[in-house]
Amino acid sequence: MILTRSSLSRYVAFATTAFALSGCVTTGYHEQVASTVNAAQAGSPDAALDALERANPKEKDLLYYLERGELLRMKGNFEQSRDSLLQADTKVRNWEEEVKTDPSKVLGNIGSFLINDTTRRYDGRDYEKVFVSVRLALDHLALGNWQDARVEIKKMHEREAIIADFRAKDLEEAKKQSQEKGLKTTSFKELNGYPVETLDDPSVRSLKNAYESAFANYLAGFVYEALGEMSLASAGYRKAIEMRPGEKMLEESLKGLDSRMGKRKRGTVDTLIVVETGSAPAITSRTLPIVLPIPSRGGVALVATPISWPIVQPVDTGVIPAGVSIDDKFINTSLLTNVDLMARKALSDEMPGIIFRSSIRAIAKGVAQKAVQDNTAQMGLAGSLLSIAAGVAAVATEQADERTWRTLPAFYSVARVSLPEGSHRFSVRTRRGEEVREVQLSGPFAVVDLHASGNAFYVAQTPYSAPLPLPPEPAQAPAKGKKAGKKADGESAKSKTKAPAPA
Repeated sequence: MILTRSSLSRYVAFATTAFALSGCVTTGYHEQVASTVNAAQAGSPDAALDALERANPKEKDLLYYLERGELLRMKGNFEQSRDSLLQADTKVRNWEEEVKTDPSKVLGNIGSFLINDTTRRYDGRDYEKVFVSVRLALDHLALGNWQDARVEIKKMHEREAIIADFRAKDLEEAKKQSQEKGLKTTSFKELNGYPVETLDDPSVRSLKNAYESAFANYLAGFVYEALGEMSLASAGYRKAIEMRPGEKMLEESLKGLDSRMGKRKRGTVDTLIVVETGSAPAITSRTLPIVLPIPSRGGVALVATPISWPIVQPVDTGVIPAGVSIDDKFINTSLLTNVDLMARKALSDEMPGIIFRSSIRAIAKGVAQKAVQDNTAQMGLAGSLLSIAAGVAAVATEQADERTWRTLPAFYSVARVSLPEGSHRFSVRTRRGEEVREVQLSGPFAVVDLHASGNAFYVAQTPYSAPLPLPPEPAQAPAKGKKAGKKADGESAKSKTKAPAPA
């Protein structure tokens, strides 16, 4: 490959432009939203919202609406939270339509093959797409809209089917393209220096996929049961049991479904308690070499090329409480969903495509750099500067995609109890101590959502309506003879008493 001074200048101009673009788009997402996450965990949702707006002054992408929806939920503004998450849902539905009509549109784009994956439109990781519907359902429940929550539950299951089909096509395409290009590395296990244990863990491998969760399915069962749709409720509970076998609370919910139907005690509330803790894990970028075939004048050389790879950071599992106290009675909770594991499974599923795109990008950069070096050797100082500029741009544009929904709770634990209508004292032990809230319950069904992350704590619940007064007890007819006799005796005694003489 022979480059003239003019073509070299054009290459460097492209590299410089890419470098400038990378300065805007490849700053780690966890750095961009650090102020937002820190303020949220400090219990300051207003400050977190301000930080989010500063980090997104112009374009409002999927992550903006996801983070904003969660922060508004922390404030207790469930209407605006719902509206923001509906904006996010619209973007996910646009992705669904593209996947149905032309999956190749979302498998990659020119920017991801030339600069890095951060130039791709962010469509959400598999579990995030599903949790949009889960969080929307919880917002609807906090507003008392059970039918709207049902709509989101139904949408969630339809979305899972679309994701399953796309993920299979994505993996098949990545393997096919890698074989055609002669790439030997297709698995993160083959990357020298990659922390394989973060993705290749027994708990991660035990997950069937990265988008179905026991909590979401149990919530679906509870909503369907509250609406009287027992067959759908049974399916939701069964799916949750399938994902978390051996959980006594799940088995009891399914076992007692028929006995609960139409036999609810008046004045009691079937209450689902959700305890959300922690924050979804951050993803950071780490540069590691990969051996790639780089064409040169002498043929093809195998060159160890540095590429940036995404790595899931550990989360604090010590924040998961063992239970919740209600009116000073301790109730054990069951951990149903661990988003940390889902995030690792999602990245594991994405890695074949990431490796393919990164390898093609690295080869293109390697070819260009090699050509620059071969052709600038005779140009003196100008050639050296061109070669240095090309090398700097190639390295500077290497950045793994760190974007992810950071304010999404990491752990979902649940308990289910029957409580009398009225006020109850709920308390949960968190890192900063015991959090106590008064919660009022009414109606046949209720959801109480207790959220603890850092110093932040809030309660979301289905709205309370003062119960109607109970009708008066029906008057009992006096027994024959006994009461009447007493009355007659009284009257007889009265008649024997002489009236006082007038003064």
